[in-house]
Amino acid sequence: MAIRRTWMKYDSIQSGDVAVRFFIGLTKILSAKFIMKTDDDAFVRINEVLSSLKGKPSNGLLYGSISFDSEPHRDKDNKWYISDKEWPHSLYPPWAHGPGYIISQDIAKFIVLGHMKRELTLFKLEDVGVGIWVEQFEKHGHKIEYVNDDRFHNAGCESDYILAHYQNPRKMLCLWEKLHKDQKPECCED
Repeated sequence: MAIRRTWMKYDSIQSGDVAVRFFIGLTKILSAKFIMKTDDDAFVRINEVLSSLKGKPSNGLLYGSISFDSEPHRDKDNKWYISDKEWPHSLYPPWAHGPGYIISQDIAKFIVLGHMKRELTLFKLEDVGVGIWVEQFEKHGHKIEYVNDDRFHNAGCESDYILAHYQNPRKMLCLWEKLHKDQKPECCED
């Protein structure tokens, strides 16, 4: 409800230029140039997302907080543990952190078709999995533009954010109020 009362009220969403959907196991078909995946505890400045997408390639785009050269966690006590069997390589391909990232329509179609044809392997870390599938898309001869933006915050909020993660409903309402009253993308205290 906090999302509906805050960042879903951006004019671009209200006008229908941007569609927001909560996926809960239902099939929803939309035509879109870009697809943004975000967690339900993330606050998104839609106007900044749209502004940032101007001038970006409309094909082969992975945009967000990109990790390059990250290693799988091999410690069995780690929340993100990955065994050698699950991922035998020492590094992951580039991937965007899961609280929020954007892919272009061609990548989304490749992923959907790849899963329908059972050509893509599921991976238990969704954000790394998308990075793996983007790498497979690239191996099919497509050029990929990895756009890292430090304003996608995967561990909380920092001023001038595009996305702030771990925001409870109270914080979302506070962030929305700060944006509209003060016209500033400032974080809210705990």
